[in-house]
Amino acid sequence: MPSTRRPATNSSGDRAETPVCSRTLALEQFLTFRLGALSNALQTRVTRHYIAPASPVGLTEWRLMGQIQRHGELHASALSRLSLMDKAQISRALQPLIDRGWVLSRADPMHARRQLLQLSASGQAVFDTVLARARPYQAALLNALTREERAMLDRILDKLDGASLALDNGLESGPAASPSPTAHDELP
Repeated sequence: MPSTRRPATNSSGDRAETPVCSRTLALEQFLTFRLGALSNALQTRVTRHYIAPASPVGLTEWRLMGQIQRHGELHASALSRLSLMDKAQISRALQPLIDRGWVLSRADPMHARRQLLQLSASGQAVFDTVLARARPYQAALLNALTREERAMLDRILDKLDGASLALDNGLESGPAASPSPTAHDELP
């Protein structure tokens, strides 16, 4: 009897060339493991080479300053959504920035219990100093790839972000919506 199983597809509906078997996937092949290790290595180097020499704050604080600089005045909940950090982590990272006077906090006139955050002039100056040091390093990383590889990396990252969001939404909907095993995972 012919199989009625559909070929494995990815989140965009494209047919997977070679499905990955979830039952035998080794830890060192986990995408999250590999990307996490690369991210940690890059973050360590980033902090060592361009944040630490220009500023006493760490990478987390600098990222929050970057979100505030990019989006303008906003509140901690928005920072949490934008940075994908929990509110407690945001609060801990913001306090030294507020204490140094680099981030200003004022009551939100629309919500009495919420504070609006923005960079001060001195915070903007620190951010600009770190940014000037960061750009050549980041450009060098990107220049390790060809133009086509950079475009492909962008597409891959966008695709993985979409797949992660779809999986997250499916898992939040309950077990019926959780990812199903690929045909490769099924027993004969």
